Amino acid sequence: MEVMITALLLGGILAAEGTRAFHLGFTRWPADLTIEGVQTASEFALAHGDIVSVMFIGGIPWPEALARSPYSADVNNNFSNRPEGKKLFLSISPLNRDRSGLAPYWGEKDNLPLPKEWESKNLNDPQVKQTFLNFTLDAVGKMHPDYLAVGIELNVLLSKNAARWKEVKELYRSTYAGVKAKHPTLPVCFTTDVMHYRMLAGEAAGNQDAEVADLMKQSDLFAMSVYPMMGIGITFPFAPRFFEFATTFGKPIAVSESGMSSKSVELKTFNVTLPGSEEAQFSFTGVLLKTAAKDKYRFVINFATTDFDKLCQKLPMPLSDLARIWAFTGMQTDEKKPKPALQLWDAALRLSYVPVVER
Repeated sequence: MEVMITALLLGGILAAEGTRAFHLGFTRWPADLTIEGVQTASEFALAHGDIVSVMFIGGIPWPEALARSPYSADVNNNFSNRPEGKKLFLSISPLNRDRSGLAPYWGEKDNLPLPKEWESKNLNDPQVKQTFLNFTLDAVGKMHPDYLAVGIELNVLLSKNAARWKEVKELYRSTYAGVKAKHPTLPVCFTTDVMHYRMLAGEAAGNQDAEVADLMKQSDLFAMSVYPMMGIGITFPFAPRFFEFATTFGKPIAVSESGMSSKSVELKTFNVTLPGSEEAQFSFTGVLLKTAAKDKYRFVINFATTDFDKLCQKLPMPLSDLARIWAFTGMQTDEKKPKPALQLWDAALRLSYVPVVER
């Protein structure tokens, strides 16, 4: 009966024997800036997924990784953040928060200003390439990920700062080669922001098709970041064939981060209101899971477990408005009430995982 219910919920796409070839999971982004908020997210991620996403998006310990000197306690604590009994997707970003230049400094805490000697370095500077590889290999050695991204939404740089696109391509390729030399069986990739790639973001620019395809020559996965409420002209119910483009690379597919807002959000700083509803979230989740089943994705990550509007209220503007873009993309409310989309998610999760047989 459970398999029948799942098949109905997901449109009959899943295999008749009731299995899935993809992992399902979340990041452990906190529901609030409290111990309880951290625990809520962690407990939900472990209960409703079989893979956890850990993202290093707040900088790189540039001087320490170059000199091979000890990292800070904060960095080492994050290295010990691997979840027990779950697969791990680790993502490391060499870019800053708005994807326009070099990532900040990660010292005693993350998101610190770059040391003066690093401020003017190009993304393909020999020291940047060696340092980023050193740090990536250290993280892999400590955390033993099952999947690794060594660039998060790299194609946004093509829109934001096209002059540096060649630099980041060189940085990515050198890191990919260095990691594969040490860990030849580890799937390594970069992630692609779908709204920029499909020219659905207001600031999207550059020859996204050709440039992403070129970089995909050195990638083991096509890994997508997709948030439909940020796209121009996206309507609901969500288009059932939206993700067909992902098969054109001939590579295994994954969803590195995703989410649809379950309510509309007014962003006063940006003078815009993003669309959202529980119905839209349900529709998007259904299409995503059906496509993942049909095209045998490797994993699907929903960024937030729990709505985090309480966290946003504690942040200063404009950072608060920026965070609110994703504040209602959780699968449960901040009061821990399950949303309708969670029915689809959990129905798929209950199916037995049977991996794709690699050829």
